[in-house]
Amino acid sequence: MENNVTQAKYHSIKYVGIDPGKGGGIAVIHKGDANVYKCPPSPHDMALMFELIVHETPPNNVLVMIEKVWARPHDGRSSVFTFAQNYGQWEGIVSAHEITTHYTTPQKWMKTIGCPPKLSKKDRKNFLKDLAKEKYPKISKKIILATADAMLIADYAKNYFDKSE
Repeated sequence: MENNVTQAKYHSIKYVGIDPGKGGGIAVIHKGDANVYKCPPSPHDMALMFELIVHETPPNNVLVMIEKVWARPHDGRSSVFTFAQNYGQWEGIVSAHEITTHYTTPQKWMKTIGCPPKLSKKDRKNFLKDLAKEKYPKISKKIILATADAMLIADYAKNYFDKSE
């Protein structure tokens, strides 16, 4: 009986992956279904999208994984500011729903899924897009360069938390 309760709880969990860049996306895996969305253009739209994704799901049944990234010396000041602003907005939106935010670095989740480390940025992005489409064929038409990382981050979160339970 206890196992059935654990299974019921497991199946009600929503795994949300967020690639926090302006050109990023958000993905959700729930009860075997998945979906991806491009990052909306405004904080209001970001909050609305997140609300639609979590809807009435209790906060303890939503596991959010955000890619933890940082500025690099070659990044332009305005792009760093825009990225940091978007990153903080996602953190605020998730926190406003009383959901704990979990973080992973690009190196960690990409290594776990087997992404070759020495690819050029373009080749890496295409590899990740192709892998996300392969793993989630039902939504492969929705998986584009902007949403592939988010889908794989949600997949990484699901696998990460499944192993820890």
